[in-house]
Amino acid sequence: SSKVSAVNLAYDYQETPNDYDVLPPLIIMHGLMGSSSNWATISKVLANTDRKIIRLDARNHGNSPHSEDMSYEAMSYDVLKVMDNMKIEKACLMGHSMGGKAFMTTALLHPERVSSLIVVDVSPTLSPGAKYFPSYLQCMLKISSQLPEMEGVPLTKARNMVVEALEEVEEHLGVRQFLAANLIQVDGKLKWRVNLDAIINNYQDLASFPKFDTKYEGPTLFVGGEKSEYISPSTTPDIMNLFPNAFIVHIPRAGHWVHSDNPFEFLECVIGFLNAEAEGQLYKNVPS
Repeated sequence: SSKVSAVNLAYDYQETPNDYDVLPPLIIMHGLMGSSSNWATISKVLANTDRKIIRLDARNHGNSPHSEDMSYEAMSYDVLKVMDNMKIEKACLMGHSMGGKAFMTTALLHPERVSSLIVVDVSPTLSPGAKYFPSYLQCMLKISSQLPEMEGVPLTKARNMVVEALEEVEEHLGVRQFLAANLIQVDGKLKWRVNLDAIINNYQDLASFPKFDTKYEGPTLFVGGEKSEYISPSTTPDIMNLFPNAFIVHIPRAGHWVHSDNPFEFLECVIGFLNAEAEGQLYKNVPS
């Protein structure tokens, strides 16, 4: 692990409406192929919990640097580097999917830096996305080879073409638009904002989870979508083994993108957990 080096992640932050920030900041990381902007709206609401809210772009995503290494260990060092640069001793970490795995890793490797942990729709196991995600990546790779011919096409039109091209691997329009949002234009040339090669080369590691013999015993919330299979009875033993104080909640009418499928009940649950942590109590009030 001595070979692992951190990169300087891009991030955005939302100050608290109040001057004081006595509570640990909340650091948020998106899922695979996402970026910090996925969490902009949720962050505005969460700033009312009197915490500074910091949204990260993971390495190889958004505006963060590209790297061939995409191990969860490397990603955890990236988080610690942001915390060190911002002089944050301890933070509450909230990660969705890949971001949840990066933050679980951070909590297991450096529990002293993590005041509490919120994991959104993912378990410390092989993810169900491993069944279909590689087909998205291969389709995007195929589109890459066609991008030079699309030079001069306006970005909005180019993204719509990508949305259409992805139809052969995914019928859900929302997912295709989410993936197509990674197409950007730099000096008139179209390219992917994500480091597609690194994601493809590391996909097996991203879809699974490293082995740990340590535990994180801080307050932990796992928030799943009721219609998603990422947190299921079969993954509960793995969760409880690594996170003995984990509280598991499923949000109704929500799939894998819990926070955008049912933002109201998702926020109610997360704010309940954060407030309980602020008062030094364990979260037990399940949202009805």
